[in-house]
Amino acid sequence: MQSDDIKYMKECLKLAEKGRGNVEPNPMVGCVIVKEGKIVGRGYHKKFGSHHAEVNAVNNARKKTQDIKGSTLYVNLEPCSHFGKTPPCTELIIKNKIKRVVVGMKDPNQQVNGKGIAKLQKASIEVKTGILKDECLNLNERFSVNVTKRRPFVTLKIAQSIDGIIALNNYKSQWITDIYSRQLTHSIRSNNDCILIGKNSVIQDNPELTVRLVKTSKKPVRIVIDKDLKLSNKYKLLKNNPPLTIIYHSSNKKTLDLEYLKYMKLKSRKGQIKIADILNNLYFLGYNSLLVEGGAYVFSQFVNENLFDEIYLFIAPKIIGNGISSFRDYKINRLADAKEIVLKEIKILDKDLLLIYKNIK
Repeated sequence: MQSDDIKYMKECLKLAEKGRGNVEPNPMVGCVIVKEGKIVGRGYHKKFGSHHAEVNAVNNARKKTQDIKGSTLYVNLEPCSHFGKTPPCTELIIKNKIKRVVVGMKDPNQQVNGKGIAKLQKASIEVKTGILKDECLNLNERFSVNVTKRRPFVTLKIAQSIDGIIALNNYKSQWITDIYSRQLTHSIRSNNDCILIGKNSVIQDNPELTVRLVKTSKKPVRIVIDKDLKLSNKYKLLKNNPPLTIIYHSSNKKTLDLEYLKYMKLKSRKGQIKIADILNNLYFLGYNSLLVEGGAYVFSQFVNENLFDEIYLFIAPKIIGNGISSFRDYKINRLADAKEIVLKEIKILDKDLLLIYKNIK
């Protein structure tokens, strides 16, 4: 039974992945229904606000058999037990007299978080949890961060030389990595709601922060931290062009009046805008994922406040020597205080190397 449970849960995860990019901010969920050793129904959550995976799987099963009584339902995330945009899936499972439910992970959303499992058990349905739990957690890690920490999932994207330099002292080093790394960066951008940089990166690089090197319809919102409103509309990010650019500041200066430009004033504490305040505001605005692209001071702020979830570290086979290091403003006095992260994946990209790290809280 254990091996079958793993096999069918893997099928759930494959189905769930099909919803990526369409279901956010909801989680990716896949579901299969098994009767007499055969899959009789498959379904996944296809679009935000539409039927949940369990509903689609039940509807799919009914096309093949009118009776799913006594079957086993597999799902990578605990079935919901509350009314949202759709009715609770637990009611559907109970109504169809499904005998056994195998769940990959509990729903971290406090509206559910064990309530769905308890409701099924109260209806005398056998429930098994924790099958491929780590894989299920990894699939919906962004959703988990959103509902438990009430902030966007944060990725730091850093491009540096092998000696840890992201720019020359004179800032004349816009592209350290090669075109293949830049193409992957644009793909990563397309998987995020927002892209953030600091004022100095705007001044030195004058970037567009758009997705151009891969085909996608997504246009992430561009975020700039400009505490004293030093930037003018001579920069590409502040011109009257989509996508939207949000400027976080704490100044009393008059702001520009442009259609695709939005100013958000936050309090300055100890001479800087706190990253926590920015993330709180972005969450309030409905943004669930944030890609941070620099520069060194901004990277250091996120580490200082311990408000990041992963790091995509692109390393070019170059030795620069003197220059600006990735986290130059992150200071510690003892080695024991060093920020620890965990290596998740290594990718070789033509000449460059990509290291993907996870933050351990």
